[in-house]
This record gives sequence, C-alpha cells and structure tokens, in this order.
Amino acid sequence: MKFTPVKFQATLASAGVALMPMYFLKFNIFKTNENISLSMLSLLSDQPVLYATALFLAITMGLFIVIHFFYTAVFLKELVIWLSTTNEFKKLINSHLTASTVFSPLISLPMSMIVLFGPTSFFFPQITENIQTFMLPAFILFAILWVALISFELKAAGVFFTTLVEPETLNFGWLLDVLAFGAVSLVGSLIANFADSRLISSSTAFMVFVTVFVGIALFSVKLAILIYQQIRSRQLPVSAIMPAYCLVIPPSCLLGFGFYQLVQYTGKTYGFDVSAISFIIINFSYFFSMSWFVFSIFLLKEYLKKDFLRTDYSPAQWGMV
Repeated sequence: MKFTPVKFQATLASAGVALMPMYFLKFNIFKTNENISLSMLSLLSDQPVLYATALFLAITMGLFIVIHFFYTAVFLKELVIWLSTTNEFKKLINSHLTASTVFSPLISLPMSMIVLFGPTSFFFPQITENIQTFMLPAFILFAILWVALISFELKAAGVFFTTLVEPETLNFGWLLDVLAFGAVSLVGSLIANFADSRLISSSTAFMVFVTVFVGIALFSVKLAILIYQQIRSRQLPVSAIMPAYCLVIPPSCLLGFGFYQLVQYTGKTYGFDVSAISFIIINFSYFFSMSWFVFSIFLLKEYLKKDFLRTDYSPAQWGMV
C-alpha cells in the first residue's frame, strides 16, 4: 500500500488498545491510583480468576506495545522517505479535502509518549522510578509536536478560507486535526503535572492552554458545520466514510482529559480548589462521548450489519477502534 500519513491511524489504534488493559488493571483489579508493575501479579496468585484475567490483560498489553512501537518505527521511516522524495505533503495540505490527513503523525506520536510512560512502565518500572530524567527530552519532543501542530493548522486554515469549499464534500474525517490537538494537549498536560522543573512545567502548561482552547473552539465549530451539513444532505455518506462518525469520540475524550489535567495543574500550582470544575469537565466529556457512541451505533447499525465485514479496507475504520 502506498504510504500516506493516515497510516499512523493504525499505530494510534494499537496505542489505544495497549492503554485499555493498563487502566483496567490499575483501577478495576488492583484498585489503586499508584503505579503498577508486572511483579504485582503475584499478589493475585490466590485468586485464580483474577490472576488469569490480569495475566491475559498483561499479555494483550505487551503485544500491542510491541505492535505500536514496531509500526511507529516503520511508518516514521516511510514518512521521512515520503517527505524527502515526493511533493505529496504540499498537495495534501493545500487541499481542504485532504489537509486533515497530515495531522495523523501528530496524533500518534504523542500517544507513543503516553504508551512509554504508561503501559511500557508496567513491564519496566525503572521508567517511572526515573521519570524526571525523561522530562526534558519529553518536553523537547512535545515542543516540536506543538510547533508542527500550530503551523499545520494555520496553513490548513489559510487554505480553507482562501479556496472554494463545497460543504457537501466535508466529512467527519475533517476532525483529524482536532484529534491532534487533543493528543498533544493530553501529553503536554501530563508533562506539566509530573515535571519537577518549574520552567518545564510552566512552559508546557502555557502551551497546553493554547492547544486545549484552540482545540475546543475548532471542535465546536467543525462539529456544528458537519452536523448541519449532515442534516441538510438527508443521507449517509458512502460506506468507506461512515466509520468516521466515530472520530467525534476520541477528541472529546482527549481534550476533556487534557483540560482536566490543566485544571489540576492550576489548582496544584496556585492553591485553588478545583474539585468542582474538575468533576464537571471529566463527567461532561464522558457523557458527551458515550452519548455520541450510542448515537453512532444507532446511525451505523445497517452498515455494521451488512457492509462492515464485506467492504474493502478504509482508513476511516480506525476511528472505530
């Protein structure tokens, strides 16, 4: 298959699958907010069902960590070759129909950092034990992603406002840049909260403030346009695009959690009581995401029953994962 930045949707999906067992183990099996590690499985040895469940989750987590980092390395190599030997990047970003696809690496790479500090540290607890040694490299990578994100968005916005846009050509894949804002915001907010260096944490927090609020504004405007256009069209798009409806869910989760972490940082730094606003943010994000999930399943029920297993591969299907 010819390289395209959308390939990074596969590494993003594998990152998500690696994260799910981690949090299930942490909150449902070990019931703790502390870091967990593989050695803790021995604590469940006298509970066969829980031990088997935890072992299955650990194996699943390890498998998808390997898949994620393997394909990230492969796609990064292909990305470098693609950028250096073709003019496809300019063609993609200079069209409002395809500009959002260039944001895919900016969604996946922040998630790679989260997989490193989360699921990977389950197997290698030395990562979290020495977390501060990683803060400067993490901040540098975050800053690079942040600059690229803002630059790409300004370019995409310029193209959108200076070319003729046919509203009926827009689809929910148009939200990929919003998803990138969510992913970059999330990893930045975690750095701001964990870094002991005041310079790193405050600089990161300011950059996260920008991405969170720009991301929320973009999300609100784009979602309103897409919903309005969908109501006007009175018909569902072709089957290859239908799974993109699910792309509403991840940015609402990532932006919500990034905003939550930013509020936590503000409360910790300035001594504010942020419990009420934190509760509202995280629950609104969850409620909106679950409502859209139920709506998407209802909307796509015929596609899921008749077409999902029969249609050719479509990058939009990664949105469902």
